[in-house]
This record gives sequence, C-alpha cells and structure tokens, in this order.
Amino acid sequence: MVTEQVNAGKEVTPGFREHLPAQYGVPEFSGGPTLLSRLFALGAVAALLALAGCTNKKAEAAQMPPVQVVEQPAASAGGACILWDWAFIQEKIGVKFDIAGSDQVEDTSSCVVRTADASYPTLALSVVESTDADAALFNESMVPAKATKLKGLGKAAYRLDSKAGGDHGPSIEISWLSEAAQLQTLKFVFPKGTSDATAKGMQPKLLTLAKAMDTTNG
Repeated sequence: MVTEQVNAGKEVTPGFREHLPAQYGVPEFSGGPTLLSRLFALGAVAALLALAGCTNKKAEAAQMPPVQVVEQPAASAGGACILWDWAFIQEKIGVKFDIAGSDQVEDTSSCVVRTADASYPTLALSVVESTDADAALFNESMVPAKATKLKGLGKAAYRLDSKAGGDHGPSIEISWLSEAAQLQTLKFVFPKGTSDATAKGMQPKLLTLAKAMDTTNG
C-alpha cells in the first residue's frame, strides 16, 4: 500500500513530481521572474529575427535590377530599312517611330515604320536600285497628274498630297530620281482625323528628310 509522506509542508506522492505551490489557483513557476524574463527575451529575439528576415527580403527585392526593354534599331529589319535609324527620322520630321518592317521584290526594296501604340502614322520608303530613266523621262512618265513638281531634290522630283480614306488620314508622297540613278519614294500617312493644316506642316519636313536621303545615297 502506498503511503503519503509529508516533507517540509508539501505533499509528495511517490513516483510523481512535486506539486507546486499555487497562488490564486495558478501554479507558481520555479525560478519566478528569472524564467519569465528568459521567455520574454526569447520571444523578443524571435520577433527581431522575423523582422530582420522581412527586412532582408525587402532589401533583396529593392536590389534587383529593373527590367529593361531593348529597342531594336530600324536597320535590323533589313531591306530599305538599312538606310534609316530612329534618331535620324525623328531629327528630320519630328516623329518618333519604333517598329520597322521591310520587303524586297526583284530590284525594289522597301521599309515601313510605325509606332508600337498605333497603326498610324506610318512612314514608308521604297528604293528601285537602278534605272535608265533621266530627268526628262521621269517628268514625262512618272509624275502623277495632280502632283507638284519639286526643285532642289535629285535630278527630278514631285510631291503628291492625298486626302484621308478608310482607316487613315491624309498622306504625303515625295518621289525623286536620285543622283545615284535610283528611284526613291517617301510616303507619310497620318492618323484618321488629322487636320489639313497639320498635314501641310509636314510637307517641308518630309522634303528635308528626302534631301537627306538623297545626300546619303548619292
């Protein structure tokens, strides 16, 4: 039979841990304030470590390099686009393009550029590599009836202004017989709703671009 013993005023049951004195029904922890301080300290350390982990993650995220979109040069499209770069076009006509496409049909190469955000405006260039035509033949056979003949560009040149149609606005076309015996044509097509005054303001700019192209290829 198991007997109960009394030791220093505390009940002791053989095979069991000593019952802890209680105050207001709550057992008193051995070590008192020291143990509570240690528990509090461990909790504070854990909180600091968690905060440090979050801070490190934020720091790592902040240190990641930004994503960069590399703009391809116009010349990378090939064809007649090799004669252009974005800065050159923008300098001459004040419009920034960023998408280029090209084509080649027999001895005629072409290039069309536009922006990534809209279908218009567009700027097109076509180049016939060589021709036997002279200035007289150009003026007689290649100038449209409603076109305006231009001076100071190549051996002979004209400008043709067209009204808006379909999903686009008015257009300006400048074609010339270059000093290098090539037939070159520039065509600028405006967005739908472009005013006549805006289109007229582009005429001298497109002529400036044509002259720069003629000098480049002469």
